[in-house]
Amino acid sequence: MARRPGSVLAGMLAVAALALPAALLAGQQPAAAATGQRAGQSLVSIAITGMTRWATPRTMITVKGTLRNTSGEQDSHLTVQLLGSTTPVASVAELSQDASQSAIPAMTTLPRATWHSSGQLAAGGTADWLIQIPAGKLGMTAFGVYPLAAQAQSLFGTPLATATTYLPYEPARKGAYASSRPSPAKISWLWPLIDQPLLDQPWEDSCRGAQASALAQSLGNDGRLGELVRAGAVDDSITWVADPALLANVRALATCGRTHAQWANAASAWLTELRAGTAGRPLTVTPYGDPNVAALIAAGHGTDVGQSFQLGRVLAGQILHRSMSPAATSGTPAALTEAASIAWPAGGVPGYDTLENLANVDGVRTLVLSSSAFPTQQDSVLQTLQGGGSYMSVLLASQSLTQLLGSASAAGSGFATEQEFLADTALLAQQVPSQPIVVAPPQRWDPPAGLTANLLADTAHAPWLSPVRLTSLANARSQRVPTEDWPAGGAGQAPVTRSELRKLRTLGSEIFQLEAIRARPDPDLYLALSAVESSAWRGASKATANAMLGTLSRWFAAEQGRVKIIAEKRITLGGLKSSVPVSVDNHLDYAVKVQLRLQYSQASGVRITVDPSGPFTVPADTARTIKLRVQAVNVGSTTVTMQLVALDGQPISGSQRMTVQATQVGVLGMIIFAAALGVFLIASAGRAVRRGRPGTGPDQPSDDERANDHPGAGSAERPEADTVKAERTELGAAGKPGP
Repeated sequence: MARRPGSVLAGMLAVAALALPAALLAGQQPAAAATGQRAGQSLVSIAITGMTRWATPRTMITVKGTLRNTSGEQDSHLTVQLLGSTTPVASVAELSQDASQSAIPAMTTLPRATWHSSGQLAAGGTADWLIQIPAGKLGMTAFGVYPLAAQAQSLFGTPLATATTYLPYEPARKGAYASSRPSPAKISWLWPLIDQPLLDQPWEDSCRGAQASALAQSLGNDGRLGELVRAGAVDDSITWVADPALLANVRALATCGRTHAQWANAASAWLTELRAGTAGRPLTVTPYGDPNVAALIAAGHGTDVGQSFQLGRVLAGQILHRSMSPAATSGTPAALTEAASIAWPAGGVPGYDTLENLANVDGVRTLVLSSSAFPTQQDSVLQTLQGGGSYMSVLLASQSLTQLLGSASAAGSGFATEQEFLADTALLAQQVPSQPIVVAPPQRWDPPAGLTANLLADTAHAPWLSPVRLTSLANARSQRVPTEDWPAGGAGQAPVTRSELRKLRTLGSEIFQLEAIRARPDPDLYLALSAVESSAWRGASKATANAMLGTLSRWFAAEQGRVKIIAEKRITLGGLKSSVPVSVDNHLDYAVKVQLRLQYSQASGVRITVDPSGPFTVPADTARTIKLRVQAVNVGSTTVTMQLVALDGQPISGSQRMTVQATQVGVLGMIIFAAALGVFLIASAGRAVRRGRPGTGPDQPSDDERANDHPGAGSAERPEADTVKAERTELGAAGKPGP
């Protein structure tokens, strides 16, 4: 039976009534950079996954994306409509505002820019859409960045979800708007190879543990560090920034072939590719472990920073087979030396009073900071006095670009980041045309797959950009910043608590003492401290770093206790002059070089010297005997305090006390010995007289008399018994007298 017109009309009104709330909700939904969906209970979601990167008057603009049915029922007759605007974005700040506000910046429906679904879209199903439109239909005129939106609509044209992106537009070189085209802006990239340093002791085996496993995976073809090296190797304008701790950890993984052959192969291949990709190109290194330079210097740990710089540069140079010294060296091009003097501190802005330390001690001539440190400054290349009448260059990296690149970590966010990167740089080139653009991603940047290569390609081909090396910007004309305009030190840094500072000072002191006694210095001791001070361990990983700090402190304290003095507590000398042996026992697996310090009272006339008198070496796992030469004037006792000290005089272990007793036993012993010898000689002479002596003249007895004189030769009287006894001592018989 046919429906009455009134029933049909009522049904249409009911549908319209249901669609009205949807339309109201769609008008209040947030406009994302490249994705969008209904607020509340969404029925459809839409995303822009690709687009013509920038437009000219004759460009055919292609926009593509996906449409997904997020409801629990099938839906049909869905459409996608492109929306545009003839008003360009006014500033970089407006890009982020549009992404966070409910208003849709593109509101004009573009003619013949619609996609219609070919059938029903199942619940949870996804459809790909594509729309093409000539650039002239968008109404763009002068150079700028124009919003563009894709809106999912129902059968009745009800907005269901909207995704917004931004399209840079460059007018023709000849025409009414040719003068709006900006000159290409210089742009430079910092390319970070920085990771969380392994918190195992750097001198131990790194072929185990979850951290080592994660690092090995990151070096592979699909890993974060692997992709960064492959993408950067094809661009010679970027400036590489490597953490020596990462290089050391990768080199350690390359030796794990016995237990983890896959780790070793990935590490070796990555190092080989990195050496080839950075050869002859600008490269600088962070201090070892990428510590929070601003926080450490502000807390009085500038020495730690200097050691991290110095040791890190040496280590990185050994691994990469190149000089990393910021000082001019023979055989190293000036451009590479200048690159090595670039510092990119993590965690904040060093205070003005620390610049002299960075420049004079650490060889830093160019400092890269976030533009947020100078929020009112339009220039991106500055100069400031660093002491001694010389200037340090300061390059300001765009904070908006850093935040944008840092937000691109989820899969599928690559296109949105690429498009907004182009929009951001186009606005910077337009608004501050004379200033270079410095791009500094987050130092532990983890971009989606493919994003890095695409961003470098966009940088190289965008008509409003001109890639240059960072060292060329440091030598360009720059704005000088007065001392009073320098920001407060440590801006934006993570706080360092008093407890942490005490632990760091204790650990640093223990490392210094242990290093001072080593026969051959070992920089790994200081590298362990730098690894704990790394800025990677602030925040969520703070507990891990504090636990490792305590472990290292206990380990170093125990190491010092393995070198000790072994001596008797009381020694009695056999006279006023003698020598006393003392043993220095080294239970370490390396040789140490120490001195023996004595403390005693000389009021009693005792003088004690050490033999050897200067520093001496004790081999690994060995005890060495040292002699104390004692000379006393009078009989008596003296208490001697002995302590091992390093070459700089700092004590390295607990003291040992010994009492030395001087006696006259030595002189008395000589008198007794002389008296005993006299008695012995007298007794021997008496015996010889009693026995008689052989004749040599007329008094010589005859043969018969000599025969009768022999004991037992027929004499009626036996010879007299010998009356001299053998002297007995504590050691036994002193000997028997001879005939």
